[in-house]
Amino acid sequence: MTKRRNHTRELITARDKAYQAHHQHHGDAQDRPPKLRVMAGFGPGIPVAYEPRSKSDPLPWVEYNGDTGTAEFRYTGRECWTAPVDRRNEVVVRQIVARSVYQRLATEGIACAGWGDRAGTYACYTFADDSEVTWSGTDRYGAEVSNHHPIGEHGSLGAHWRQREQPPCAEEVFDFATGNYAADSAALVAWMVSLADRHGRRHQEHATAEDTAAALSWQKSTGGIIFKETTGPAH
Repeated sequence: MTKRRNHTRELITARDKAYQAHHQHHGDAQDRPPKLRVMAGFGPGIPVAYEPRSKSDPLPWVEYNGDTGTAEFRYTGRECWTAPVDRRNEVVVRQIVARSVYQRLATEGIACAGWGDRAGTYACYTFADDSEVTWSGTDRYGAEVSNHHPIGEHGSLGAHWRQREQPPCAEEVFDFATGNYAADSAALVAWMVSLADRHGRRHQEHATAEDTAAALSWQKSTGGIIFKETTGPAH
């Protein structure tokens, strides 16, 4: 009897081997073997996450809605395939891990700004009492501090709140690391909302116009307060 193929195992093995070869390459950058991404769906496909609901889940691969952070479709291993990652397709704008978090926070009156350095890309927010929070993600290998990798490669989300302007100095560090994007992103959003309720919402000069508008809509619909960069509530 022919042994039944395990398509999911083959996908995971191919992806892991490609990642290892990519990061262990020490020759010319142009000769570096590409990482592989697991895809599903129509056309060129969308990056999907491996999130089985049980050991024998027949549909372990999940396609997320990049705007809401909710799981939309599930796939068998047979329905998925691997695709090489290069500069042209590395960032899938509608699927980056930060997208739905930004949008959900904005609807709660919290319009975050983004920034980056050599260590990675982050989101940041300054509260009305001048305390600050930064948050970012790591991919499933824990190798990238980034908000720009796709949900399908989500590993964890982490955040750091600190109050330095008013003694005594205080800080809180949280990791949302179940490996399930829906659970981790929802926990991050809930934690950020609790911080805003305690420390006050504030207009962020470098937040996007779209997120700022959503935050102001929250203010108008709830009667909440978003303070300006200086003093007084925003309008």
